[in-house]
Amino acid sequence: MDRAEADAIYDQGRDVVARVLMELSAQNERLVAQVESLTARVARQEGRIAQLERQTKRSSRNSSQPPSHDLPNAGPPRGKDPSGRAQGAQPGHEGSSQDKAEKSISRR
Repeated sequence: MDRAEADAIYDQGRDVVARVLMELSAQNERLVAQVESLTARVARQEGRIAQLERQTKRSSRNSSQPPSHDLPNAGPPRGKDPSGRAQGAQPGHEGSSQDKAEKSISRR
């Protein structure tokens, strides 16, 4: 409502002004109730979102869940160490081995 509309209502008399004020007050009460309802709904949804995010972060790797409870889109297990090194002996490692005679003795 702009100033011209307010002046037009005022010029119509006291009864019209009172009726318009009562209508605006009722509208304000409805809007306040709607805001409260929507605020409560948002709070419930935020709680649900947080719960679902916690569930999606759980897997058989970081909880006591069996692997069958993992989500299908959880992705394959990591294949490489985060340090960037390959698995097994590293370059420059001398290694050790047994002679054929020692192997046959240890199998008995």
